[in-house]
Amino acid sequence: MPDLANATDVEALLGRDLSDTETRRVEGILAKASALFRLEARQQFTPGESLVRLRVTYGRVYLPERPVVEVHSVTDDAGAAVAYKRFKQWLTVCRGSHAFVTVAYSHGSDTVPELAKSTVADIARKVLSIAPEAVTGVTQMSTTSGPFTDSATYAAWAVGGQTMLSPDDQATARSFRARPPKVTVMVP
Repeated sequence: MPDLANATDVEALLGRDLSDTETRRVEGILAKASALFRLEARQQFTPGESLVRLRVTYGRVYLPERPVVEVHSVTDDAGAAVAYKRFKQWLTVCRGSHAFVTVAYSHGSDTVPELAKSTVADIARKVLSIAPEAVTGVTQMSTTSGPFTDSATYAAWAVGGQTMLSPDDQATARSFRARPPKVTVMVP
């Protein structure tokens, strides 16, 4: 899958061109940051296909990846084709509640949402900007020069210099998760 951001996006956040060392590292960082963001968001963002087994609730099924481009097939657990009607993320099927169907569908967009792209680029910027002391595993550091003391404590996600999502990055990724609306059936 393509990365959700590129080196140009990282340069824009840094406000400068990447150094030679940063240029050699940035693609690997962006690949890992994109994969971690996708896992946390439970969305691919870019065009792709999925085959998912979903539970029917009141004759309806909600497809988790967005936007849905095309539904290729809907089958029951015995492999028989199931008739359906589609409206955006929803499929209406002739099955009772708690039955399961398997749906093959295409989804995604050529344009990555700006918030996802900027968050992944910012993860790369943070990794490239981690202090050398934190990269070596130091959690706290202080230097004394005469009567002056300078101390620093590094964030847990920065220690070791690995590419990972900070708590704020995780929250941003989770905001992209599919949350199917509740289906309410009122009986007179």
